[in-house]
Amino acid sequence: MYKLSKIIMVTLFLIVFSSAAFGSSLELDVDSIYFNADEKTDILGEGTSRVADGKIDASFTLAVSGVQAITEISLKNETTGKMWSSSPSNAAGLLIVKNSSGSIMNTSGRLPVTPVLMGADFKLYINDAEGSIPKDSDFTVIVTLINNQQVTGKTNVKAVGKLASVAPVAPVANAAEGISMFAANGVSQHDYAGTSEKVGADGKNDYQFSLALDFKDATVTAMKISAQTSSRRDEWDTIARNNIPIITAVDSHNNIMNRTDGTVAFKIKGSEKYTLLIQDKDGIMSDRAVNAKITISLSDGRMFERDAVRGEATTFKDTLSVDYRGTGKYDFTGQSERMESNLNADRQIDAVINASGAVTGVRIRSSSSGNTWDTIPGNNAPLVVLTDDKGYKQNKSDGTISMAINGTKTLYLWFDEVESKNVGPYHVTFVMSNGQVLEASTSDAPATSSKVTKDDRDVVFTSSKPTLVNLDHVGKNKKRAANGYKDTALNIKITGKGNVKALALTFDSGKGWDTLPENNGSWLLGVREGNKMLNHNNGAIRIPVNGTKTYQLLIQDNGDLRKRNGVVHITVTWADGEVTQSYLKW
Repeated sequence: MYKLSKIIMVTLFLIVFSSAAFGSSLELDVDSIYFNADEKTDILGEGTSRVADGKIDASFTLAVSGVQAITEISLKNETTGKMWSSSPSNAAGLLIVKNSSGSIMNTSGRLPVTPVLMGADFKLYINDAEGSIPKDSDFTVIVTLINNQQVTGKTNVKAVGKLASVAPVAPVANAAEGISMFAANGVSQHDYAGTSEKVGADGKNDYQFSLALDFKDATVTAMKISAQTSSRRDEWDTIARNNIPIITAVDSHNNIMNRTDGTVAFKIKGSEKYTLLIQDKDGIMSDRAVNAKITISLSDGRMFERDAVRGEATTFKDTLSVDYRGTGKYDFTGQSERMESNLNADRQIDAVINASGAVTGVRIRSSSSGNTWDTIPGNNAPLVVLTDDKGYKQNKSDGTISMAINGTKTLYLWFDEVESKNVGPYHVTFVMSNGQVLEASTSDAPATSSKVTKDDRDVVFTSSKPTLVNLDHVGKNKKRAANGYKDTALNIKITGKGNVKALALTFDSGKGWDTLPENNGSWLLGVREGNKMLNHNNGAIRIPVNGTKTYQLLIQDNGDLRKRNGVVHITVTWADGEVTQSYLKW
């Protein structure tokens, strides 16, 4: 069915191109072309040979956008004069082209007519990286369209030093193939899986499994994890469009193996280990009676299953930090155990907790006066009111709480302090449903960020240069969604008082990334505080600032950020229209 739909799409595309009017109005642009210095693979030989020769090949990533059809892709080293093509000849060596699914497109000796609708990514391979790039070189990619027009893109590549031959494949022990290990490790510090079918963070820590596979030569095309107790059952998989949450697969080099639709198709030669991440939203994996099992399918039709064992626990650590903010703006409680106003503004403590489970109790004790406040009914201690990051009260009618936590969360504690002089520091205790106790103390004085005014507004970079990170939250558009490629990160520090309504990261040309929802040609600029993405679904932001805060900017590299030298500008637009700017040069 898929092949039929593809044939129909190509046919319709060619019909459109039969009209000169349509053909002249459709365009294609090269968005980026860059060298993948870290990729070590060998899939072709010298000249037009499609047989690996033991020499590490050079890999490039090409991104195009527009509406057109491609008939040929060529790559030229302008420095040495060498040329490679998807349709090789005496003058050009073989250029292998892979699509975003990892499939070779020019297996027949030439590239088939390849429609592009809105955008596409390709991987390009040429033989012998060391011999093809013996010195610093300027490369040009030439994309030939169905109307015989050509579009080009350029990149600079540093000389490739002496490379070792491709390492031999690790032998499979005892010639046995299959799943050699599948272990449940518990809640991790990762956030790559949610309840959808695509890779992406949801603000909650993922549950982690360890997987070891042994195959001489195989391709994994699907995975499923099932977990069952006597009363319930949950499933996760890598199959698209079946309404089952995703399994995010990460290899031993921290590469995410899922494609943009959540599916997988990765090769194994020898023994390989993977980390599998799921969102255990219902907590079935915390049940000690749970039985979990993994099923994997290979491209040759074989299937393998293995039950999970309890493996080594992850390094996830529950933490609590608190910050006394002084007198707040709300009055939720007084000197009783009830949630009722006494016309005195409550004192405020901000708490950041990173844990998995349920908060069932909170206690505050003043180190100077000995006064205590808590959520325990019937002990005559004044009430502590707990609100979440959206302002919703978490206490029940009797003052008690039972709030589910999975990952990092900011909470607010409100209590009625009768003392006016001898206040704080305060010792805060959180009690979890499993009996665990988390404790932290505030400083002697309330935080001074409220002294920061509008006149103090500033923005500075705290990163020395852009860095590729093991996150995938943004792509080559304005959607806040994973696209199967790692993000690039920069850290900034914003000081001031007010609401930030927009951020833009640009080059001297004005092109770059921003948080504006409209389609203005820029890609989305992701903004992250801790583990939380601050962008709305349409990319827009509204960030309250009262003091100094550090944020992580996430962007999809267009090829310029990985260059040895560069300059980017950051523009912060406040809600009142004021603009704060800075730049980074590396």
